[in-house]
Amino acid sequence: MKIELVDGHLWAKLVLASSRCLDEKKNIVDTLNVFPVPDGDTGTNMSLTLASAARAAQKEPVEEIGEMAKKISYGALMGARGNSGVILSQLFAGFAKAAEKEQALTPIKFAKALEAAVKTAYQAVMNPVEGTILTVSKEAAKAARKAAKKKGCQIADVVEAAYKGSLVTLEKTPQMLPVLKQAGVVDAGGQGLVYIFEGMLRVLKGGEIDFDFSAETELMIDTNNEFHAHKFVGELKYRYCTEFILRNKEQKIELEKIRSFLADKGDCLLVVGNQEAGKIHIHTNHPGTVLEFCTDMGSLHDIKIDNMQEQTDELQHGMNDAKDIGIICTAVGTGMSEIFKSLGVDAVISGGQTMNPSTQDFIEAIENIMAAEVLLLPNNSNIILAAQQAAKVSEKPCAVVQTKTIPQGIAALMAFNHENELDFNKEKMEEASKKIITIEITYAIRDSEYEGRRIKKDQILGMVDGKLEATGETAVQVVEDTIRRFIGTEHELVTVYYGDDVTEDEARGLLEKLSQEHADVDFELHYGGQPLYFYMISIE
Repeated sequence: MKIELVDGHLWAKLVLASSRCLDEKKNIVDTLNVFPVPDGDTGTNMSLTLASAARAAQKEPVEEIGEMAKKISYGALMGARGNSGVILSQLFAGFAKAAEKEQALTPIKFAKALEAAVKTAYQAVMNPVEGTILTVSKEAAKAARKAAKKKGCQIADVVEAAYKGSLVTLEKTPQMLPVLKQAGVVDAGGQGLVYIFEGMLRVLKGGEIDFDFSAETELMIDTNNEFHAHKFVGELKYRYCTEFILRNKEQKIELEKIRSFLADKGDCLLVVGNQEAGKIHIHTNHPGTVLEFCTDMGSLHDIKIDNMQEQTDELQHGMNDAKDIGIICTAVGTGMSEIFKSLGVDAVISGGQTMNPSTQDFIEAIENIMAAEVLLLPNNSNIILAAQQAAKVSEKPCAVVQTKTIPQGIAALMAFNHENELDFNKEKMEEASKKIITIEITYAIRDSEYEGRRIKKDQILGMVDGKLEATGETAVQVVEDTIRRFIGTEHELVTVYYGDDVTEDEARGLLEKLSQEHADVDFELHYGGQPLYFYMISIE
């Protein structure tokens, strides 16, 4: 079948198909990790980002490509996780900008939109690196544009050209980035993009989609207060938040009929589900009318009605006690969470290696704390872009302190002064974070070679400020070797945080040995409870 235009319906279908394809193969992408440590999550991050975009595409059919592209872009933006996910969301943002106000895209306009997507993604990265997903997307767009110029070109021809262009470029990424060549892998983000184009091509060649995007990984947000995300807006137009489940196995539930009836009964309307069960959510002044109408269509379950005006009044009263600057950070491990809260952090988003929080997670945390302005501490290099994206979207003034490790985050907090302004605090906290050395002790997930080192699966690895510096057979040995190499006469304090797989007795035994060898240095021990990393250590 020849397809000459991409409208909103087809774009939604292509995005759903690409999400399905990437979800099937995300584990392959996860294995394409330069470092053989257990934090390869590029495929997972891209898949969750794309699944968020797919859910946005499913919510409400829109025929115009401009409007659908906008919805999908917003879904990708909110669901973006990790650097790869943020870059992917920017590709969708650039595409949406190019498709704005368009009813449908011809092959040449579709190719131009792909080029606009690439331009936006490059602009979003401070220091673009060739040999990554950026290069793969750029060459894919070039190939698409070349194909679109040919007489009689169809949409399938453009997508196929983009797919082939991305695949050819992906195979060249090891020649562009020596670190990829040494590790014997292609770029993970680029591989993810190839699968995205592959999924789109499946549909254009007659493939079917059968995939449920309703489930989503949720990250816990641990807060130091009970402030919730209801913004004060004075007198509310609609007072009651009404939601419930509607079930009927005897006859089909007419979701469109419900949606049509409720369209003028309030706002924030959501009607989703299938012919046997649906979920209804609406802000209305007449919840009884809503319930009565739906009772005639089935049985009601899990009915919940909240008086939002009452909640808002309580919130406004509580806002009198709001602080000037709030602090949000990411961490994983019960001990780490408690440490950050004890240092004055208002909300700890549970996330780190292998479980990067999304832009939406940050935005919800920002809204949920009682503060006029907010500082964000990612504590992981792969979370910084998502935090920055949230800071741009948030209505509250926010600043991102670019902490790349947990110890850097703790050091940054020591420099925080509630009497200083937001930007000045950010500056001083980043300065403090750079004055420490971070050591992370983990293990190899596969045989590999990196920077001339032959690494065996399950071997213990010592990472220093993100670089592989030591290997060994036991965690204690690697800690001792690494500290011996990097501690200097100017250093005064070493803090050891032991993980979930280390007992307190083991950690105390290690600390005793270190104290004896380095008698002029103070050592502290804390339970972090972090998974995957036996020890996290700061030298300052």
